[in-house]
Amino acid sequence: MNVRSVTLCALAASAMLLAACGGSSGDGPGPGRYDTDYRQLRWADPALEPLTNEHPPEAVSQYLRNGLRLQVSAVDNGMVEEDGVAMPDAQENAAGDFSRTNVHVEGVDEADRLKYDGRYLFVAESPQYSYHRFAESVALDDAAGDDGSVPEPAAVQALRIFETDPAQASATGVMRYTLDREADSPLVLSQLYTLEQGGTTEAVVALSDSRYYYGGWGWMGMPEIALQAGHTRIELVDVQSPENPAIRWSLEVEGTLLNSRKIGDVLYLVSRTRPHIEGLEPYAGTDEARQNNERLISSTPMSELLPGYRMDESPEQPLVREGDCYLPETLNPDEGFADIVTVSAFNLREQRLVSAICVNAYLSGLYLSLDSLYLGTHAGNWLDQKTGLHKFAIAGGEIDYRGTGLVPGALNWSDPSFSMDEAQGYLRVVTTLREDWSNPEHFLHVLREAADPDSRTLEVVARLPNEAQPEPIGKPGEDIYAVRFLGDRAYIVTFERIDPLYVLDVSDNENPSVLGELEIPGVSNYLHPVGEGYLVSVGQEADENGGFGGVKVELFDVRDDLNPVSVEAVVLGGSGSWSEALTDLRAFNFLPVGTDQLRFTVPVTRRDDYRWLDTGLFLFEVNGLTGEQATLETQAPLIVASANSSGFEYPVGGGSDRSRLHGDTVYYLHGNDIWARDWDDPESLNGPFGFNTGE
Repeated sequence: MNVRSVTLCALAASAMLLAACGGSSGDGPGPGRYDTDYRQLRWADPALEPLTNEHPPEAVSQYLRNGLRLQVSAVDNGMVEEDGVAMPDAQENAAGDFSRTNVHVEGVDEADRLKYDGRYLFVAESPQYSYHRFAESVALDDAAGDDGSVPEPAAVQALRIFETDPAQASATGVMRYTLDREADSPLVLSQLYTLEQGGTTEAVVALSDSRYYYGGWGWMGMPEIALQAGHTRIELVDVQSPENPAIRWSLEVEGTLLNSRKIGDVLYLVSRTRPHIEGLEPYAGTDEARQNNERLISSTPMSELLPGYRMDESPEQPLVREGDCYLPETLNPDEGFADIVTVSAFNLREQRLVSAICVNAYLSGLYLSLDSLYLGTHAGNWLDQKTGLHKFAIAGGEIDYRGTGLVPGALNWSDPSFSMDEAQGYLRVVTTLREDWSNPEHFLHVLREAADPDSRTLEVVARLPNEAQPEPIGKPGEDIYAVRFLGDRAYIVTFERIDPLYVLDVSDNENPSVLGELEIPGVSNYLHPVGEGYLVSVGQEADENGGFGGVKVELFDVRDDLNPVSVEAVVLGGSGSWSEALTDLRAFNFLPVGTDQLRFTVPVTRRDDYRWLDTGLFLFEVNGLTGEQATLETQAPLIVASANSSGFEYPVGGGSDRSRLHGDTVYYLHGNDIWARDWDDPESLNGPFGFNTGE
């Protein structure tokens, strides 16, 4: 019996359950009353088995509507929403003599608020990063009316374009291009891509979303933060003439933007929606309210429950239909799930939707290689955690489901995509099982597509620890803080009070092994490959009480797999010090200089016993990469704010600091401002650079 037949039989068997609901599986209301009894409904766990998009439309409809019923019922479902999405895995960076965005997978670009093409710096200016630029730059006193009232300021969303002059360690503001927004718009300009042709940027892709928006004005003019899910806007800004940018094309997608990637001209968007029906009353307490809820749920057309999209000013179109939604092969009539994760591929140059799929799941990780897309989904419960791994092949934007695997444990909390890696058709993934919260267990799993493609499964072909290699990964009580797959090797950092660095051999995907281990104080949050056989880590120093001290930058020699060595470490600041690079690899920027040297930068806010000292960009060199032993050396930092000079007790104007290297010049984005300096000359600091518009 095929999947469609099984599902139809199950639906028939469930007639008694929802008969009183007036027909819940079509695109309109059925006859009868709207009495509701949702006590027999339960949340589905869609990560536990293979998926299919071959269910009949009525089965998809009932599954989604049951999810809505569970959302508004007064029954505690025990599910925890996981909003975190990871980012894919490797490194696209240097092109010629300038650096680009540090990414996970080479060839797979990632959005960031700073983009650089070797001539122009493109900056996503946003109130998210600088409160004092939220309103148009006009003095409120001058704007006051005769009665002393001050007009409501409008939100400003702007793209800043700077032309660089690396020879002079300088830059000039070419244009501050304001994006059209309503005063009460929930959209926040968050990140950028560039669309390049022949090495020249022809357009900037601006991503705005409504996950966080600034509505109204609060105490002392500070914008109030409110949550608003469900809207993403993509704008293609033509910058072939940077002095006169213009919107070439716009795209609006229903759903909160969770993540994105770009391969060539194809933009992949990962968004999430929960169907919204105006008038639904959560936890309805009266019979009348419950009946009204059921009337709305059962009568709303599916076309209004699934997400749509709009190009330019054209009418909205469906982003996905029932046949694009991948649900578990077995649909039980008493189960439901209403979170819709959509992956859509748009060709930016051709300005069209290539394909889109949706999965009902709690997304906990995403990995995108040049060939495949993996969605990590949370399954099970806190005492029996599992991770479902759904694989999709991608080719020019066409998304094709390949299979699902299931492994115990959860992906790393800090950057789940570093926990996944694809090589020769195998997926290597690291998870943590917390049956005993005081003593988590860590595993390496290797999966591949089953020999029978009709099974739609990813089978586990190897695992560490195992019977032949029973030694655990990590000491008792240690959690995983960093994972990095690099070719035939994987590096895992665990921490409780001592930081063990484990070296794993994954050259034989079906027989991985632990090769070496190094124990040092502190913890590494981010690992970056350097030359042949070295790693740079960014982490935190551990104090004597098991807490964290300053930001720690360290160089490891891993040329001998059996005996990794710490070459040198530099600690910046004391307790309370922080760097964006601890949680976001895009804050770490680097540039190889020949074959013997690598330069890299890390933004750091230094504190001493939690008292703010200064904020700036810290410069490092790894020298002697081709010699007997490489060394870690520091240059004078680029400090742009300090407690002594500013008079402020807390750092201001920051948010997501970034940097770029071009020859001997370093550019630093702090807040919404650009600074520049010669690498070897701290006295050459220039900035912040303004515009000819009077800023």
